[in-house]
Amino acid sequence: MSCFTRRDLIYGSLCSAFLTYVPAVSAKTPQIIDVRTWPADEYTRVTIESDAPLKLNYFMLRVADPIRLVVDMDGLRLTDKLKNIIQKVKPNDPYIQRIRCGQYKPTVVRITIDFKQDVSPQIFSLKPAGTYKYRTVFDVYPVQEKDPILAILKKEEEEPDAVQKLVAQVAEGQKRMEENREEADADQLEQILAGIESGTLVPVKPEVQPSAGKTPKPSSQSKPPVIASTKKKPQKTETKTTSKRRTRALVIMIDPGHGGEDPGAIGKRYRTREKDVVLSVAKILRAELNRLEGFRALLTRDGDYFVPLQRRVQKARAAKADFFVSIHADAWVKPAAKGSSLFVLNTKGRVSSSNKWLARNQNNADLIGGANISTKDKQIARILMDMSFTAQVSDSTIYGAYILNELSRINQLHKSKVEQANFAVLKAPDIPSVLVETAFLSNPEEERKLRTQAFQRKLACAIGNGILKGFGRKAVLA
Repeated sequence: MSCFTRRDLIYGSLCSAFLTYVPAVSAKTPQIIDVRTWPADEYTRVTIESDAPLKLNYFMLRVADPIRLVVDMDGLRLTDKLKNIIQKVKPNDPYIQRIRCGQYKPTVVRITIDFKQDVSPQIFSLKPAGTYKYRTVFDVYPVQEKDPILAILKKEEEEPDAVQKLVAQVAEGQKRMEENREEADADQLEQILAGIESGTLVPVKPEVQPSAGKTPKPSSQSKPPVIASTKKKPQKTETKTTSKRRTRALVIMIDPGHGGEDPGAIGKRYRTREKDVVLSVAKILRAELNRLEGFRALLTRDGDYFVPLQRRVQKARAAKADFFVSIHADAWVKPAAKGSSLFVLNTKGRVSSSNKWLARNQNNADLIGGANISTKDKQIARILMDMSFTAQVSDSTIYGAYILNELSRINQLHKSKVEQANFAVLKAPDIPSVLVETAFLSNPEEERKLRTQAFQRKLACAIGNGILKGFGRKAVLA
């Protein structure tokens, strides 16, 4: 049992306001279902799942040593399952030192979380979603961000003119898109001239077939493919791919879907979790792109923790990404469905019922994974969605066609054209963005392949080669 001295309580009253969280009233006595922790460098999450909403009182003791968070949960009795919360803390947790719990009053259980450093905790509740019941979430963030991208985001969120800055950033991003189109054109022209001189012409671009019967706005990249000659020369591996005109590295933001509380699709035969497969593919892709001069690849998450959908887009924008690729593994109600597919954003056109279903399930990640969405976040998201996406969708479709063409070399395609759907992670107006469904976990054969490192590497290199060709470079990943 955790006991507090009079001194602790006095410190608490002097240094922190006493906060009360009262969810919807329930006559049912809550029962704790499970307690889970997700430690990561970005933040640590502690989740208490119950069959009814919990009534909480909590306050911080910042003058205590160590700094601690005190949480009183009303209407509870201490159980063995709740005691096991102590065992949930991992020794390598960067923020939480230990968690104690005890029966503070006959109907009040007190939890005390001791921290290793100064932190900024966020506490919120989630209604039932997916397989989860009611959840009380404790997200423990560091006061001083270690990740430079998150530090930029935190600073931007604290600025009063965030909306004005957002508009300026979008304009800057759209300028980068235009420059990348021009440089890709120049690089492709150099390849064509070199092919003519050597007697070998190279393909410039695969055919693009947008879904929903909509033709994207013509781009300066939109040229017919050049048919390769029959004369072949030995291929040479390139490691130096930076254009002479470019003075900065191209930033590629790789987004492994799901994570933490949200496992994504789960295979029926081997119980393979989507979040694990796509993280592995993303790490391989990051490593391969970072081997090349002129490229800088980043991940929206590098471990098993949840990142809200909007946060993934924010990270890409804070890093001034030139391209965003979200990696997923598909699932369907029938095991026969198989193959790779690729999506770009659709905001107005007609979308098939299956694509609507897929987008709705992927967009529900915030409900399952657990996102704390503030009013300000909603306002910014609305501004982003209201902006023009014409150029972004056009460029995304072109890049997507290259990637889809590369995927067709290593796996059957579920659809032979770039498709469109309203995925939340594709809604950055200033970054060409695609979502890749690598294969179907609901298909036994493809689930087996997705579990192997060999196929994961093939997928990563196919996506990477498509990205390189989209930027006017030769494919070099093998």
